[in-house]
Amino acid sequence: MPDKWTPPSQRRRGIDLAALGIPPGRYVHPDVTDFLVSPDGSREGGARIQACLAGTASLDTLQPAEVDFIRQHFLNAAEEQRQKCIAYFESKVPRRYASARPSAIAKAWAQAVVTNPDATRSLLIVGPTGTGKTHEAYSVLRAIAETGRATGWAAYTAADLYARLRPRTGRDSEAEFEAIADTDVLFVDDLGAAKLTEWTEEVTYRLINHRYEQCRPGIFTSNVPPIQLRDVLGERIASRLTEMCERIALKGDDRRKGMAA
Repeated sequence: MPDKWTPPSQRRRGIDLAALGIPPGRYVHPDVTDFLVSPDGSREGGARIQACLAGTASLDTLQPAEVDFIRQHFLNAAEEQRQKCIAYFESKVPRRYASARPSAIAKAWAQAVVTNPDATRSLLIVGPTGTGKTHEAYSVLRAIAETGRATGWAAYTAADLYARLRPRTGRDSEAEFEAIADTDVLFVDDLGAAKLTEWTEEVTYRLINHRYEQCRPGIFTSNVPPIQLRDVLGERIASRLTEMCERIALKGDDRRKGMAA
């Protein structure tokens, strides 16, 4: 008798997507009848493909044409999923940032997030007003979309976040807080832009602390110089941000002034 019971749903091997060069994901299986009408199709090949899809046979039992059939199906499915993620991103972000293009750093961080989110440190993007912090943050979200992995995200300015969570009649602000706090990737723009009240400081601390304790990655931007974070945000918030975040410092003049000239 085995030492450990395995649920029936986990007893079959399933398709080895990595061996096919396909990114992980949840994809619909191909229709074997499509293989039967292809130039290389045969009933024997269709039966082998069906067994592989059912998890009772491995890829090495298939002929090259049969492996190619499965690979092409999942490549098409992965690209379709990728395009859906990009379209969702472009429909949800402010129009100004919909065309943000990710840097190499953004792509590397996004890949780490979709591969191993619990071990990926958050990003703290700092710099003077107008140096492109918000643009950089949205480019990171685009990079996540471009991986094609279905990853939940939410983006708020700090001011909008406080407005959304402020208690009001007929709205469960605590449930709203929990939904935001548990988002896969959370982007909060302009931390410390306004003087914190006792209430906003407590909300910010609860949010940052929850993400810190649950090892959930996030993106935070701030005009506040790192050396002044404790004075502006408070010791508890600044301490957690320092420990949980990789810092990206942007420098330069306010680009908005140049555009207005």
